[in-house]
Amino acid sequence: MGDTPDRRRFFKIATCTIGGGLGLVVAAPIVSLVLDPLGKQTVTTPREPIDLGPIDRFGRIPKRVDVIAPVVRDGWTSARDVVLGSAFIRRLGPNEIDARSAICPHLGCSVGWDRDNSNYLCPCHDSRFSVTGDKLTGPSERGLDALPIEIAEGRLRLTWERYQLGRATKERV
Repeated sequence: MGDTPDRRRFFKIATCTIGGGLGLVVAAPIVSLVLDPLGKQTVTTPREPIDLGPIDRFGRIPKRVDVIAPVVRDGWTSARDVVLGSAFIRRLGPNEIDARSAICPHLGCSVGWDRDNSNYLCPCHDSRFSVTGDKLTGPSERGLDALPIEIAEGRLRLTWERYQLGRATKERV
């Protein structure tokens, strides 16, 4: 009896099926490992307010402060005292505070306070923002993003938020 076309076809299909099955057995754990973070929020920042210190350390001129998270977790590790970004804090009255992100809403450059002109300046593309955060000049699509801030027992507590860049509307990341 010789090799018939049906027999050859059977062995071809059986070999491919066994090889494919073994390939899936080997590849499944690797694919699972690589795709695991997709279903998770890989970086978490504190959702509760972060203490910035006593309200008395802030005045009418905006003061830049680093926003430091006590603990940040991602899919594999956790870290302590991570700088999330910077904010400008300005005291408007005895119990009234304005907090602005120091991230330019155009492309994410770091914004500084220009004392000579009494406004905020993004050095990357020369966007300028008023002391209230409104856009004055430049390519930025919107003004500086206000951040939620509260006063509790004489201390400032800021909730850190990031917003999408390059948009006219303020949308959380």
